[in-house]
Formats: sequence, structure tokens, C-alpha cells
Amino acid sequence: MKYIYDICIVKKSFSLSHFKKIAFIVCLLLYNGTNILRAQVVYDVTPSVDAQEKERKSKNKTSENKILGYRIFLGFSNSRSEATLLLTKAEELFSSTYGSILIYDEPNFKVYVGAFTTAIEADAAMPLINKSFPNARKLRMNIPNPSFENPNTK
Repeated sequence: MKYIYDICIVKKSFSLSHFKKIAFIVCLLLYNGTNILRAQVVYDVTPSVDAQEKERKSKNKTSENKILGYRIFLGFSNSRSEATLLLTKAEELFSSTYGSILIYDEPNFKVYVGAFTTAIEADAAMPLINKSFPNARKLRMNIPNPSFENPNTK
């Protein structure tokens, strides 16, 4: 009986040391595997593209002159002359109250009325605008920040 007990102890000690060896090898492989998996991406960018990217980033830094607000979209055309006619009609009707603007969003020229900071302001203007432009709709977009003071005008 003592002989069987001795064999069991040997098997337990063997399996424990065997387990330690396997655990060491797995840890070693995982450590080396993480070093192998690390990679570095290098972009080869032409100087003109790099300059454009720097200019874009500098514009974003000074973007406090824009906020997310609302404009009322009146219509669009891919012809500048047709869009200008729509803009003229909008200016005749709303220049004193809301103002109007023509924005080129490739490939179309789009006409908007107003620059509203809240949806409530835009909703209040909609009935008056819908009388002349029944297809007008409110859109959320960047508008000039009314509280922004331009340092160039001081």
C-alpha cells in the first residue's frame, strides 16, 4: 500500500512541475507574441497634403465663430442663375426679418433663410416662410455664433 501511495505522490509532483513548465512556456510565448504584434504605421505624405491638413486643423481651432443651430431650407438648383432668382425672392420677403443666404454645396446651390440658435425660433418663423415657400423645411446646421467677437474687427 505504501508503494501505491509513493507512486501517487510522484505523479502529483510530476504533474505540478509539468504544469509549471507549460505555464512558463505559455507566458513566454504570450510575451513575445505581444512584441511581435506591435506595429508602427508610417504615412508618407507629400508636403502639399501636409500643408492642407495643417490649415484644416488651424481652421478647426478657430471654429468658435460657428455653432450648431438651424436654418430654413427653401430650395436648390444646380444652376447658379436659378438659385440666385430664388435668393432674390427670399431677400425681398425676408431680408429685414431673417435674412437669406446662398450656399454652394457641390454640385448644387442651396438657398436658406435665417440663422436660428434654437428650434423654437425656427419653428416660430416657419408659418410665415411657408406662405411663400410651401416646401420649406427646418435643417440643423452650423450657423454664425451670435456671441462670437471677431478679433480682426477690433
